[in-house]
Amino acid sequence: MNVLPTQNENKSLWAICWVTFLWSMASLMVFSLLPTFLTEELAVSKTKLGFIEGTAIFLAFIAKVFSGLLSDIFKTRRSLIITGAIGSVIIKPLFACATGIWSVFWARSLDRISKGIRSAPADAYIADITPKTHHGSSYGMRYSLETAGMVVGGALASAIFALTNNYRLVFWCAMIPGICALIVLLLYVHDNKSLRQHSAWHWSEITQLPKRYWQILGGVAILMLARFSEAFLNLRAKEFGWSVAMIPLLMVGYSIICANTAWPIGKLADRTNRLKVFLAGLIVLILANVILIVAPNKWWIVVGFLFCGLHMGMTHGMLGAMIAENTLPHLRGTAFSIYYLVMGISVLIGNSTAGFLAENLQAGAFYGGMLFTSIAGVYFYILSKNE
Repeated sequence: MNVLPTQNENKSLWAICWVTFLWSMASLMVFSLLPTFLTEELAVSKTKLGFIEGTAIFLAFIAKVFSGLLSDIFKTRRSLIITGAIGSVIIKPLFACATGIWSVFWARSLDRISKGIRSAPADAYIADITPKTHHGSSYGMRYSLETAGMVVGGALASAIFALTNNYRLVFWCAMIPGICALIVLLLYVHDNKSLRQHSAWHWSEITQLPKRYWQILGGVAILMLARFSEAFLNLRAKEFGWSVAMIPLLMVGYSIICANTAWPIGKLADRTNRLKVFLAGLIVLILANVILIVAPNKWWIVVGFLFCGLHMGMTHGMLGAMIAENTLPHLRGTAFSIYYLVMGISVLIGNSTAGFLAENLQAGAFYGGMLFTSIAGVYFYILSKNE
């Protein structure tokens, strides 16, 4: 299926999208079970879980900052993507061998750093090979396959755990898709030659980033306070009686909605106003938080999961497209680096806040999510009026 104008561009886009699918599959095999592994098998509190999640995600964003900058400075995306992919494969066994909170903390942190190393260059790579008129559909397609990988990974985690009741076996099996992703990278993903045609990178060029880019970052900083880890979704499901083996299947439903929404929404946004489509996604997240707060029984938790998945499908790829179209070709890695730095700081604060609220208030994390999403919605609404 052709998404981009030329055959070479399509081949490169499909390759990086399928690599993302495999990375996502490997991650979900671990992270769909990790919250219950920590709280039940290792007796870690929710507050400590929030700290682990927030710190790990923050470190991933810091790694994205440096990798994006380096990809602009050295005019290469591929080598950094491969480095991060190798790290992800090597680190997965650390989860299987974990014996306490600190071993999981280091495994989680190192895994997220590896993800960070590969993510910003991969985002910039898509912009390198994609005309501006196709940014929405390209990023939407990538996110669709990323979430499809979550579906497969979550389903495999659920099946293996249901058959064996063995967390560690699932974590060992997560190495396999990571190895497959590395093979695809080595064979089919190559740097865009036009990247080397630009002059040497310098710090002063950051001031060339457009005003609109910085305005979007302001909204991202607010929204990411509400984008706490899916671990809190999993724990909410557990509170309502969902079994450990079934929780990954809830994430499968979440991911199916993402996978079937992101690409069509991206194509729609290419033909209309991106911010208006994005605002609709924020309204969906507010509704998701309300549902998860007032849910009368376990089946409403399923609805909450599906609404969260719909929100991510409507907004995650859109953010990447808005960043890509509001920067300059030779500063794409830098633009995504700053974007991830802002996200990382907000997610660290958001996860720590969610952990504290969850520990001290029933459904507390989702009250925080509703508040911060509402503020972000007002901000982006005002921004849309100033276009």
